[in-house]
Amino acid sequence: MKSWFGLPPKIRWKLFRQFQSLEQIVEAPQCRPVQRQFEALEWNWQVASLSSDEYAEKLLLSRRSAPLPSVQCEAVSLMPPQRSGALKLPRATACISSQPGCGVGCPFCATGRMGFQGNLTASEIAEQVYWVGRQAAMRGRQLRNIVYMGMGEPLHNFQNVSQSLELLTAPELFGIPQRRITVSTVGVPKAMLQLAEQFPKIKIALSLHSADRGQRRQLVPKAISDLEILRQTIRELNHFQSNGVWLEVVMLGGVNDSPTHAGQLIAFCEGLRVEVNLIPYNPISVLQSNSITHSEQPTYRATSKKDREAFAQTLRAAGIRTSIRTSFGSETAAACGQLRASSEPSCPS
Repeated sequence: MKSWFGLPPKIRWKLFRQFQSLEQIVEAPQCRPVQRQFEALEWNWQVASLSSDEYAEKLLLSRRSAPLPSVQCEAVSLMPPQRSGALKLPRATACISSQPGCGVGCPFCATGRMGFQGNLTASEIAEQVYWVGRQAAMRGRQLRNIVYMGMGEPLHNFQNVSQSLELLTAPELFGIPQRRITVSTVGVPKAMLQLAEQFPKIKIALSLHSADRGQRRQLVPKAISDLEILRQTIRELNHFQSNGVWLEVVMLGGVNDSPTHAGQLIAFCEGLRVEVNLIPYNPISVLQSNSITHSEQPTYRATSKKDREAFAQTLRAAGIRTSIRTSFGSETAAACGQLRASSEPSCPS
């Protein structure tokens, strides 16, 4: 099979940086010598469907290579409002997946309720950026940032994720600066440190969700709940990364949004270079999973805007840099925690 990463650098530059279609590239005069390469090119993904609202476009990608053509994943092009007076093209962010499901089992996340379905290859992860960038370009947007915040736990697929980062940051390929890439993880200490050593300017986001050990065990079932281990990992990251670690907290009404929870989070952050990122909860469809029946599945509601702001203000008053994320794509189930795709079981790559 001819690899799309095996094309001449000039051609790859046009494909990745400008997100032109294959047809446009083949028709360009300077590409005529390699036209046969394009005609023989085989891709791992095909776009099975698109859904969009004003600020997000969700792509359902389906693997078309035998023997496992049924594996699917979702990726999202996030397109925030253009800043007033901005002269550059409006920007877009690619939210990409590392697995077609997730084995961590967070009960408030649609992907987590799918269970583990296998791993995506490095090229399948990187190729999502092309498809998202292509869709953004068609809407007059310039792809600027990459976030590994789609389906799956990136650091449970460490080898393929690290190889995909090499592809995305390589000057002769996508050439995306490390500082524009964020990898979100539920907390895999050894892999977090390896990732930071290999890509020191990449932003690492820790999906903490609660600084109460027992509650974190409930919200992030198959992840480390020992908070001191996580704190020590952040300390080590702070030693050789100039950018701090993001702490992500999905705000669940009546669950993890009380003043007591804010106080626990303040204690967790003491002495660490971190920024807290509060994420509004996005409702998900109740799914049947391998381990959770319909009757056992908890239901959640979003923290009110007033209570979110109060929680954030408590953290800021303690000197902790805090932001409240704006959710895009909830109308088309493209927002944080809403991604899912049908998939037949596959062998881990």
